[in-house]
Amino acid sequence: MSTLRVLIADDNGVVRTGLEQILNALPDLELVGSAENGKQAIDLAQELTPDICLLDVRMPVMTGVEAVKTISCICPVVMLTHSEEHEVINSALRNGARGYVVYNEIQMEDLSKALHSVAGGASLMSPSAITAVMSGSGSDAEANPRISETVTDERATDSTTEVVRGRSPFGLSGREAQIMELVADGLPNKEIAGQLFLSEKTVKNHTNRIFSKMGVGSRAEAVSVWFRNQL
Repeated sequence: MSTLRVLIADDNGVVRTGLEQILNALPDLELVGSAENGKQAIDLAQELTPDICLLDVRMPVMTGVEAVKTISCICPVVMLTHSEEHEVINSALRNGARGYVVYNEIQMEDLSKALHSVAGGASLMSPSAITAVMSGSGSDAEANPRISETVTDERATDSTTEVVRGRSPFGLSGREAQIMELVADGLPNKEIAGQLFLSEKTVKNHTNRIFSKMGVGSRAEAVSVWFRNQL
């Protein structure tokens, strides 16, 4: 992969320093700028023209949700934050964010691959962000096609499952655990696809990976093992 030039913005100095150290340690990512608020992030984006920008949501002077309007016209933007609020997530997407990731749902060692995917046109959403968007996706998606695109984009699903790890058993990602819960509820792939705004083929691919991780060979066996693990 080619080196990706990254701009970050976070008002928390500890978080910002930690993120800087992570980016500096990855050979195919280059940290080109670090901002403390949304206004500073806009200024740096206009000056440095990075390949991608990581923005916190809540910052002084100007929030990340406000700043993404301008920065998304310069480069793709991923919101990297602790906030899981439905309104905040949808506002960020409406304003141009190409992704929304909650800190405790991301494995930093996979960050490089995820950001290269976004720079290439994919979307990136962590499980709680996807859940929040889907919970209100009806009216929001009608008002803004970008939200619908982000929820239904299968490329986003693929990149997210590679980057975001849920805290579920068997090493399942957040999306895989979500699908396994629906499998355990007795839903066939077609109905799962409808509920999660995915294609039936994508659900089938996920279930195959789920069964492999769980060490089972059939749907019935997977459900049995899943339920035993909940006891």
